[in-house]
Amino acid sequence: MTAGLPGEAYSTGMSAAWNAVSSVFSIFNWVFFAKPLRRLSKLLKSLTIVDYLSTRYQDHTNVMRVVSIIMMTVFQTVYICAQFVAFGVLFEVVLDMNFSTGVIVGGIVTTLYTVVGGFFAVTITDFIQGVLMAAAFIVLPIVGIMNIGGFNEMGRSITDTMGSDFLQPFFGNPTLTFAGVIAIVSYLFIGIGFNGAPHVLVRYMALRTTRDVKKIALIGIIWMMIAYYGAVFIGLAGLTLFPGIDNPEEIFPTMAIELLPWWLGGIIIAAALSALMSSIDSMLLITSSSLAEDLWNKIFYKGRLSQKKTILVSQISTVVIGAIGVVIAINPFDSVFWLAVFAWAGLATCFGPPVILALYWKGVTKWGAISGMIVGPVVTILWYFWPPIDIYEGGPAFIAALATIVIVSLLTKSPDDEEFQEMWSTYNEKNAVGTPSFLESEHEYVRNMSADDLRMKSDKHIVRDLLERKITTASPFTRVSGKASLG
Repeated sequence: MTAGLPGEAYSTGMSAAWNAVSSVFSIFNWVFFAKPLRRLSKLLKSLTIVDYLSTRYQDHTNVMRVVSIIMMTVFQTVYICAQFVAFGVLFEVVLDMNFSTGVIVGGIVTTLYTVVGGFFAVTITDFIQGVLMAAAFIVLPIVGIMNIGGFNEMGRSITDTMGSDFLQPFFGNPTLTFAGVIAIVSYLFIGIGFNGAPHVLVRYMALRTTRDVKKIALIGIIWMMIAYYGAVFIGLAGLTLFPGIDNPEEIFPTMAIELLPWWLGGIIIAAALSALMSSIDSMLLITSSSLAEDLWNKIFYKGRLSQKKTILVSQISTVVIGAIGVVIAINPFDSVFWLAVFAWAGLATCFGPPVILALYWKGVTKWGAISGMIVGPVVTILWYFWPPIDIYEGGPAFIAALATIVIVSLLTKSPDDEEFQEMWSTYNEKNAVGTPSFLESEHEYVRNMSADDLRMKSDKHIVRDLLERKITTASPFTRVSGKASLG
């Protein structure tokens, strides 16, 4: 969003805005997947996506763990590489630093604080970085468009530069060509990644309570609209103000340096760095945690590795992955934008279908899930390098993975042992008001609420009301005395 998407808008025009529209797929996550995923992962006592899948599908052979770890490591490393490339671009423009030096410096700094701070450091820095990024995506487009003389003037100027095609398919000729449809579908397919990216899904697993979902969803969706559309308008304004830039992905830092006072430009550049770092640290943490917990501890040590040694393995893995990402980024094989969306597709097609089906279909099987986790990334890679149709690889690969899981699951036996049946029954248990019954972790959350905590007071009253209704309305023919104990 600070290098790839502004550069894409600079190169292709308004069609890049469809990438912003694709972010509405995240709404489906909040509505349909966030609460069930948090609930099921708590029941399964899973800390990572790989652990969640292996436990849910009762994979005692560790085949699923190995496939998950390989796919996650490969595609997360590519994604991390894309961010390191953006580091090099940013430092090259702002500090006149050698591209490779910028990549190395950015890689060292981000890897270091991820190693030292772990998930807590990533969460806190992501919040601070998010605030800076939101400010940048509001301020810079406004300043750019004001310098041009308004939206109308920007449109006329870009039309002179690119011709009226830059407006398609929003304005101009109402006839939508086949190529235009393909472009729109490609951008929209990018949104599928929200349903399968491990560094997104693990945030749902980490929710302290499902009561937080509505607030977080509102914040997240507003933030994405600001960021995506802000990035697109940065690219369009930059095309008018600074035409002919050799590398379109340099437009964000170029505008910040040329249009803003030095102190404000510094804040905006810090926001760009924040965008990169917030992506890198999440991916480093997810991948290294999976290697340490799911590979080293669960497979090599059969779950007997101490927490201290598991953390050490995770830290070493973080350093190794960061180093590999830096090495690849020094000689990247594509632009920041397409490196990122390629990795995004690989992750989404590997993890999205089995994670989603695990929440809603009791009959999905281990071998069905494993087959889909292999087919999705393989189709992604083949479509990326040898596309039969010039359409984003994530869409066809996601559909192929989903279809594979369904077909193979129908041909193989689903879990039917007593332990699985009990887990599935608990997962689907409803209370008297028709909502999922509270887990012990949520009861604990309510008990620990402070009476003076005004920020959470409304939530406390709502939860108490639900708990009381569960007891006092269990049967219209049974008299119940007293109220639910909240500790």
